[in-house]
Amino acid sequence: MDHPKGYIALVLHAHLPFVRHPEHEEFLEEDWLYEAITETYIPLLLVFKRLMDDGVDFKITMTLSPPLASMLEDELLQDRYVRHIERLIELADKEVVRMRSKPLYLKVAEMYAWKFKEARWFFVDECRRNLLNAFREVRDAGHLEIVTCGATHGFLPLMHVNSNAVRAQIRVAVDSYTRMFGDPPAGIWLPECGYFPGLGRELRQAGLAYTFLDAHGLLFGMPRPQYGILAPIVSPGGCAFFGRDIDSSKQVWSSEEGYPGDGSYREFYRDLGFDAEFDYISPYIHPMGIRKNTGIKYHRITSKKCSMKKKDVYDPEIARRMARAHAANFISNREQQIDYWSKRMERPPIILSPYD
Repeated sequence: MDHPKGYIALVLHAHLPFVRHPEHEEFLEEDWLYEAITETYIPLLLVFKRLMDDGVDFKITMTLSPPLASMLEDELLQDRYVRHIERLIELADKEVVRMRSKPLYLKVAEMYAWKFKEARWFFVDECRRNLLNAFREVRDAGHLEIVTCGATHGFLPLMHVNSNAVRAQIRVAVDSYTRMFGDPPAGIWLPECGYFPGLGRELRQAGLAYTFLDAHGLLFGMPRPQYGILAPIVSPGGCAFFGRDIDSSKQVWSSEEGYPGDGSYREFYRDLGFDAEFDYISPYIHPMGIRKNTGIKYHRITSKKCSMKKKDVYDPEIARRMARAHAANFISNREQQIDYWSKRMERPPIILSPYD
């Protein structure tokens, strides 16, 4: 059997601040969680499910921070999410009717109506309102490594003035993960990838074997790592540190140099919640009349010089084709990196591609 030239390690960091306000019937900041469930966590889980159904032996690592995981298992927030998505389904169905004379807009409205209904079906029927059930299923099938994060996502270098605070962030995170998933985590995502000398020892004492750093966290190490960010280093405390690949981060994150700025993709900052007539949209925004994003966005980026009012209509199929092209480009670039470095190293290089 041929040995691999190298590896691509995809790491997804899922975290949201803890927002739960039972004293209010509706609380604006809770929308952060509902938006993330609809537009990130459920679509991601559906991709995992399709890959598993197709027999694809994929491997991926993902953080579920203690605040986020706690919200996902909270019954009040689960009930409120169902109310939220059902309201969006009602709005999207109205949009399908309203846009019948505008074919370009109608195609987008139908997309949202379908996606919102799919999200409700998956959340209620498949996951029994708890997305942790779905993440556990993928993990137990051997495709997903779930790691933890600081208990409250506290920036550990600033907390280092009190070693007990750092220790609590790590130990509470491990205990929370163990309660939710049945066994302790092997790794941890450091909040903002923050590091200070001696942290590796704290991590190992909590039973954690590895974590991740920005590129400079490894490259400025003493002594300088022989392979830079292309191989993990082990700290004196016994914890392995993996370094972020700068090129793959830039491609996925940068709106100037990367994929997100492509004109085919949706314009995030133009939303029906601000475009629609107030009387029409008022049942779907804040009860006090505060406009907010609904998640229904009819327009695409078009160009960086284009004003918001002149954006072209979004075309889902064009965007999907562009996403496939960008995915192929991403993999091609990683293969080129591995091919280049594998000839200059005595071990297979690891390209770490972590994304929030």
